[in-house]
Formats: sequence, structure tokens, C-alpha cells
Amino acid sequence: MLQQLNGIVGGNQPIKLSPGKRVDVQTIVIDVPNRKKLVLKSLNFLLSNDAFIFKVEALPSTGTFTVRGGSGDLQLNKVLFNNRTGDTVRIFLNIAVINSARNTRTLNRSSCWLLKLARV
Repeated sequence: MLQQLNGIVGGNQPIKLSPGKRVDVQTIVIDVPNRKKLVLKSLNFLLSNDAFIFKVEALPSTGTFTVRGGSGDLQLNKVLFNNRTGDTVRIFLNIAVINSARNTRTLNRSSCWLLKLARV
């Protein structure tokens, strides 16, 4: 079964990001049962600048997915976490935006994303 996660930067003002800096824009908790994988099936995103990197992290594991550019509609099958611990594991799914430009860029409040995830 697919689960959706969507988000928007929101707030009162755009966010200024210095070169190489990142901002965490969303974090949620997902429980992954034993012998299940957390899989990123698709990602649709629109950021206000092509210099931004969109990053999905499954913490505290090492599972990450990054994509460059200001927008995308991607069909994926990226395993973010494979639970072989014997117990259910609580994962913090974090969404971040990173400025890859050599100068300060602005992340608009209307920048948004939609992830489809599965526990298989």
C-alpha cells in the first residue's frame, strides 16, 4: 500500500540559503516493521531555484535520496531503510533543501513536494 507525504515551505517569508547551506523543511516519524523495507516509490517536487538540491533522509539509517534541479516528477524504487533488526524500528523521514550555488539563493514559500512511500 502506498502512502503519500506532501509539504510546502510556507511561513511568512522566503528562506535565504547561503552557499552550501541546508534547511530542513519537514520531518515525520514512520515505523518500519521487522523484515520490511521503506521504499521511496515516486517524488514530485517544485523548488524556486534550479541551484537547489532536494534531499530525502531516513534517519538514523544511512538511506538517502538526492536530486538536483528545481523540479522533477520521478518514478523511483529507492530503498531508504531495510529493517532486519528483529523489531519494529522508528525512522525519522527528513526532507531538506541544500543550496549548491556559489551565492545566496532564496527558497520561496510556495516550494512544494509530494512523495509516495511503501513499506514492503
